[in-house]
Amino acid sequence: MALLTPIRCFILDDEIQAVHNLRLALETHCPQVEVAGYAHHVGDAYDFLTRQQADILFLDIRLQNETGFDLLKQLNHFPGSIIFTTAYDLYGIQAIKFSATDYLLKPLDHLELTEAVRKAMERKKERDQGAQIAMLIQSFENLPSQRQKKIALAEAHEIHYVLIDDIIFCKSDNSYTTFYLTGNKKITVSKPISEYENILEPYGFVRTHQSYLISKNRIVSFKREDGGYLLMEGGYQAIVSKQRRHLLKELFA
Repeated sequence: MALLTPIRCFILDDEIQAVHNLRLALETHCPQVEVAGYAHHVGDAYDFLTRQQADILFLDIRLQNETGFDLLKQLNHFPGSIIFTTAYDLYGIQAIKFSATDYLLKPLDHLELTEAVRKAMERKKERDQGAQIAMLIQSFENLPSQRQKKIALAEAHEIHYVLIDDIIFCKSDNSYTTFYLTGNKKITVSKPISEYENILEPYGFVRTHQSYLISKNRIVSFKREDGGYLLMEGGYQAIVSKQRRHLLKELFA
């Protein structure tokens, strides 16, 4: 009996723990998938994928100073299937899902992972991956113009899909970030605020302090007392650091 050829995959994610979790999940629930390699930066991923073959690319959208789409632009043609592993905006995911094989929201669900791998192999022979990458890039570059966009915020036992327009500001507490929402709601996620800065910046969010990322549309006024702070909708206060006071003119422009 001939042995089945293993399915080779490659992982691009800037979080060491995220790579570890995905590798463990694949080993446990998708033993037919062999992790051929992984990288935390686009350049390293590009070097590997131009030298070695992979059937599936597990791709995080938002990296520290890059995006997964930077890799797709450099590759131009990837002869395998692409599966996103991300907490990115739900509407954006829906837009690019037509071009990607699938997407997985973190924290990963092993049933969804198994199904995504199955679909990847079904589509392996069905799609022109060069056209797929072009569609993915086009979808991504058009995302900021879409309305009523949402972001996925994962707590321990629940994933919330929140309208970006409903976010008043974000506050950092070491490796945790709390989202203050309209309606006196709060959601705390176990990710640093820096991970959300690039995601929210195109939608009018500004980093006014190491611990604060605020929506310009939700500012009420600037208070000069107590060293100066922004009064936000809902009665919240957001600090403006001395180094970022120059942003005030932009905020009230």
